[in-house]
Amino acid sequence: MPEEKKVEKKAAAPEPVQSSGSSDSNLFGMLCYFISFWVPLFVLFTDKKNDKFVAFHAYQDLLLTAITFVYMIAMWVVFMIVSVLTGGIGGFCVLPFLFLPILVMLFMMWKAWQGEKYKLPVIGDMAEKYAK
Repeated sequence: MPEEKKVEKKAAAPEPVQSSGSSDSNLFGMLCYFISFWVPLFVLFTDKKNDKFVAFHAYQDLLLTAITFVYMIAMWVVFMIVSVLTGGIGGFCVLPFLFLPILVMLFMMWKAWQGEKYKLPVIGDMAEKYAK
């Protein structure tokens, strides 16, 4: 019987690379939207600002939070005017629009957790410019 030669192949050791697809980056990207304003500021004042993925989401969240603040004030004014004009009943038609920013934040949290660099219209390009 012929002897079988065993060939051992050594697997190459994986190189530790901190990329935008790492779970740490994804977690911080998601937390930027979950705890708006504070986590992005933490990110931008620590070493995490060197991670382009996390910095992008931090800047995008800060811009999104500012727009959400203005949007919520405008919706509050609309809610009050519609409520006064309709005796309080018409204000309920405005309520679904008050939850729109929450849905956007949840969507962005999911995209960041998945490791996607999803750019929102207008502010996404601005955030990408600031993150460089």
